[in-house]
Amino acid sequence: MNKRILTSLAVIFAVAAIATGATVALFTDTKTITGNTFATGVLKLTLNKSAGKPFNVSNAYPGYSTGWEYMDIFNNAANSTLPFEAYMTVSQTGGDATLWNWLKIEMKTSGGNSDCNDGDAGEGTIYSGWINNFPVKKLVSSANYWHLANEDDGSGSPADNIRVGYSERVCQRVWLPLSADNSVMGKSVTFDEIVDAMSDND
Repeated sequence: MNKRILTSLAVIFAVAAIATGATVALFTDTKTITGNTFATGVLKLTLNKSAGKPFNVSNAYPGYSTGWEYMDIFNNAANSTLPFEAYMTVSQTGGDATLWNWLKIEMKTSGGNSDCNDGDAGEGTIYSGWINNFPVKKLVSSANYWHLANEDDGSGSPADNIRVGYSERVCQRVWLPLSADNSVMGKSVTFDEIVDAMSDND
């Protein structure tokens, strides 16, 4: 009996030794790729604006309109390394809700010569209508509007970036329709124009 056990153990050890020996490599070699780095870029917008911005209107009346004013959405090369998409929101911050609901706003790109209202072919309407219906985060750096803002290498769809060192001029005017009534007489309202720069997502 003991002889059988010893024989079985010997066979087991022999098989284990053979299996172990079969998995040991006799030659090896190793190579390493060193210095891998992953860093993020920076986007930074600057708003340059005309003398009439922010709007500061008093004694308005039905049918009154501001003149055309503008803001330049600038991808600041001094601080920025990435192209970005520009979005705008108009938000009431105080004052009379009825007057807010009566106001209208028109917003467009300036066109090829940076003039807000001379009718050149490059001018494109971004929005025209009731100010309280202005879309939240409306894309303004679209290929549908003229600007010096496009994909760095011409790729991507849509071509909606403002490149580093480039800007887009967005023109605006605000008016009180002629149909406004006494419900807004003697009232005032305040609002913000918010520009969001977002890194390219297409």
